[in-house]
Amino acid sequence: MSKQSLKKQLFIYAPIALSLGILAVLVYPNLEALLAAVKTAKPFYLLCSLFFSFAGYLFMGLALWEVLKILGHSLPFWEASGIVFVSTTVNYFVSSAGVSGFATRAHLLSKRNVPYGISVTSSVVISVFIYLVLAAIILEGMLLQMLLSSSYGINVFEGVAGVLFVLTFAFVLVMLFFSHELRTAWARRLYHLVNHLMYFFSKKTIPEETFLQFETQLAGGIHTIQARRYELPLVLGYICLDWVSNILILHYAFRSVDAHMHTSTLIIGFALGQLMTIIPILPGGLGAMEAAMTAAFSGMGIPVGKALAASLIFRLFYYIVPALASVFVYWYLRVSEPRYTQNKT
Repeated sequence: MSKQSLKKQLFIYAPIALSLGILAVLVYPNLEALLAAVKTAKPFYLLCSLFFSFAGYLFMGLALWEVLKILGHSLPFWEASGIVFVSTTVNYFVSSAGVSGFATRAHLLSKRNVPYGISVTSSVVISVFIYLVLAAIILEGMLLQMLLSSSYGINVFEGVAGVLFVLTFAFVLVMLFFSHELRTAWARRLYHLVNHLMYFFSKKTIPEETFLQFETQLAGGIHTIQARRYELPLVLGYICLDWVSNILILHYAFRSVDAHMHTSTLIIGFALGQLMTIIPILPGGLGAMEAAMTAAFSGMGIPVGKALAASLIFRLFYYIVPALASVFVYWYLRVSEPRYTQNKT
């Protein structure tokens, strides 16, 4: 095995192995209680949880579809949704702080004659909204915990750190997006980063466009967004509905194991779990998210077995099942590619 091949495999599989190790440490001591909760799970609520999982992906597909329309590169809705579906699930198995999913999205869009500059623009717009809404959810969870608890533990400090991190990331994206000087300085780095990631996963996907073309496309996309910014609230609305769907996945996961809680408790636990998903080294926060949710909910009165079972159901329906389904979605996207090649020629 070559050194490059070994490096590639370590990059993909080492974080997954670490996450599985964390899950093993979490599940083994609570295995009996977990199995007891799973055995009594109610199928109807499991189906509700699964429904809202795919509803969330649908709303994210609507967000990309709408942004591409604003940028003048309309795609069929189901193809835009499929691209979101596949690129999002890539992040669950390849830990790269979201860059692997972005590179996958840029590659799939390029096969539909969407320039890389436009792909970057659409991804930045959506990412800013995603992180702003996530920051609001984490902040709400932190404030609710402070109001409902007389003692301020480590979770409050984690919440503050999480909000600051997410808001800082969103602020940096906005500054890079609207500041011409910063954008010029970082555009070349971003361009080469996209190239590097695409080359890492598939040598055949290196873009042929020059950097100047990429920069022109990026600037044109940004100017279009600025001119049509009054159409962005609809995009924000779709992203908010995606987050609501995600919370409902967890809500019905708890209902399925017969665990009832106040809405404030649900939001607090969900917010703490989402804090763990932004850990770059772990794919989708696998292991860390389940541990955080289990600790948070069990600390608020939910039995450990039910808290762990619900967090694993959330992982199963929001991450694992869609990841398996994305294989078929990717096949559909590949089958539809020749139509765009023919239209281009």
